[in-house]
Amino acid sequence: MPLEIKPVPKLTYKLRLSPQMRLSLNLLQLPLIKLKEYVREEIEKNPLLEELRPIREKSEMPWSKEDAEKREYMKSLITSPSTLQEHLLRQLRIRASSDEKQKIGELIVGNINGDGYLSCPIEDIVESCKMAKGRVEKTLALVQTFDPTGVAARDLRECLLLQLKARGQENSLAWRIVDKYLPILERRGYEEIAKKLKVPVKRIREAIVAIVRLEPKPGRSFGPERSVRLIPDAMVRKGKGGYEVILNNRELPHLRISDRYKKMLNEEGTPEDAREYLRKRLNAARSLIDAITRRNDTIKEVLEEVVRVQKNFLDSGAPYLKPMTLPQIASRVGKHKSTVSRAINNKYLQTPQGILELRYFLSSGVKQKGKEPFSSKAIQSKVGHLIKEENKQKPLSDREITDQIKGEGISVSRRAITKYRTQLKILSSRSRRE
Repeated sequence: MPLEIKPVPKLTYKLRLSPQMRLSLNLLQLPLIKLKEYVREEIEKNPLLEELRPIREKSEMPWSKEDAEKREYMKSLITSPSTLQEHLLRQLRIRASSDEKQKIGELIVGNINGDGYLSCPIEDIVESCKMAKGRVEKTLALVQTFDPTGVAARDLRECLLLQLKARGQENSLAWRIVDKYLPILERRGYEEIAKKLKVPVKRIREAIVAIVRLEPKPGRSFGPERSVRLIPDAMVRKGKGGYEVILNNRELPHLRISDRYKKMLNEEGTPEDAREYLRKRLNAARSLIDAITRRNDTIKEVLEEVVRVQKNFLDSGAPYLKPMTLPQIASRVGKHKSTVSRAINNKYLQTPQGILELRYFLSSGVKQKGKEPFSSKAIQSKVGHLIKEENKQKPLSDREITDQIKGEGISVSRRAITKYRTQLKILSSRSRRE
């Protein structure tokens, strides 16, 4: 019997977001500075939008003269004409000898982090641009000749070698030390390096003088994006009734609908095409004002939940940080997890413990027998504190740190302690010994 193929109707449902909902979600994910830029652009485009000079209220974020000076400094950084990526792209436009190199170079530059390092494996770029690995590596070598020297390296060793090469010190003693013995250098094994290279220790120390003058983070002089984030989206202030969340609305233009154009919309003599244009602009203006209000309400609701859970942290610091996840916050405030994620991403909160990225408060919990889970970040903080207070002549091993933390009733493995120490970018006990 022949196989017969017949079309079968299938009913599917797709969630369609209204333009108003899409606008609300888009504004929710914007950090304060980006939202400010967006609102400014809308004021320029829409005659129905007017900016009101904000009137200082008791509930607004208090700024001292010192705070105002800091804010002006931050503004100067925001308008800085050159970020690291812009600086590299300008050089790429001049140096790229083909459209292919330009395309590959843009992908490479887009994956360079704030410290100036390539933040992804070269294979990821090969996959993205669908080019031969050899061509991608040649373009990477080109970008690695750009200013600042050492940029686009894949690790510290390559970064330092690029700088030595630019100084004409290839095959120098400093080059050989960095190339072959950087891990030994990091633990100050000068005599061991001297034996391996068969040179006096004095010469090793002289070469190290040249090495320490190199820049381990070539991108750090281009830091406006990170500086911009220091302007908090909100602050926490302690009052008689506990902690209060205050949104930093002073940074945003205060909006209202233009009475003049609204009146023109209703006048009999207004041409129909002008009336239609004004009607659309009026709807857009109302949608924007409503979306900003909803954004602020959502962020404040999420922040109030964070503050409620993290009261002990706000009082006493990192060792008292409680475990908290996106699904937990979403459940408690009655929002979808993706909505809470948008409210938290790229937002900063001014607290008694400093200005912190909201994602700092998200951490998993380490289960404890018969007790509440302990935040992994709180344990990480304890690791950092113990190492800071240790005897530098006899630094604590990961096992000793594990035993001390277990002595506080916290169940944690040595492997986890090693992971937390590594995340803090702290060397092993052997390398810390003075």
